[in-house]
Amino acid sequence: MRALRYGVVAVLVAGAASAQVHLNRPVINLDTLACKDLVSLSREEEDRLLIYLNGYFDGMHKISTWDERVTSERIDRALATCQAQPETPVLRAFRNAWPQ
Repeated sequence: MRALRYGVVAVLVAGAASAQVHLNRPVINLDTLACKDLVSLSREEEDRLLIYLNGYFDGMHKISTWDERVTSERIDRALATCQAQPETPVLRAFRNAWPQ
């Protein structure tokens, strides 16, 4: 009976892993992404993009420490710009939110 349970679990896990491999993930050209386009992303995709953009701009500025408060403030500033000016390119909104 135990072997059967393990077998069923193995099949379910393998099936779930297989399904994850075949998911269609978006490819986003950041040069053409406007703030208004953020609303078309799922919450999960938006979160991933925000994480990516944070790392992208921290890397550009050679910021080697992560401060959750500072990061949150920067993202909030960028998103506030996006809400106020939906046509703004996302890269510009984030560039303006990071220190020069």
